[in-house]
Formats: sequence, structure tokens, C-alpha cells
Amino acid sequence: MWVSGIMQGLMWRAYNELGFLEYSFIETVEAMHPYYMIRAAGGLLYLVGALLMVWNVYKTIRGDVADTAEITAHQPLLKPAE
Repeated sequence: MWVSGIMQGLMWRAYNELGFLEYSFIETVEAMHPYYMIRAAGGLLYLVGALLMVWNVYKTIRGDVADTAEITAHQPLLKPAE
């Protein structure tokens, strides 16, 4: 968003040869659209992380434990290094 703010500021400072603004308001908004999409994606990731945390806290408070099955496979003993 910092980069989009600099870009918008430079667009507002651009004048044509007659002294009018070179870019209209809608052109600055259109130019900032990709930056807003990136910001929305970052916000969505933040929200997903917060929801995952809430789910994890809920499961922790509830005390759910994964089912543990007894492992029957035997590991061969390692020979000591000679």
C-alpha cells in the first residue's frame, strides 16, 4: 500500500501543458486496483490464520486427543559401532 500511495501522489502531481491534472480520479483508482487485490489476499490469509487459531484453541480447551493405536511393527536393533 505504501507503493500505491507513492504512485497515487505522483499521479496527482502530474499536470499537462495547460496546467490541468493529467490523470483523473478514476484513473488513479484503476491504477491502484492490483495493490488493493494484493492487500485483500493478505487480509484473507490473516483471517484464515485467526480462524485456525480459534479452532485450535477450541480443540485444546475441549481436550480432544487423537486416537492412538499401538504400533506393532518391530524395529531391528542397531549394531553398536565398532
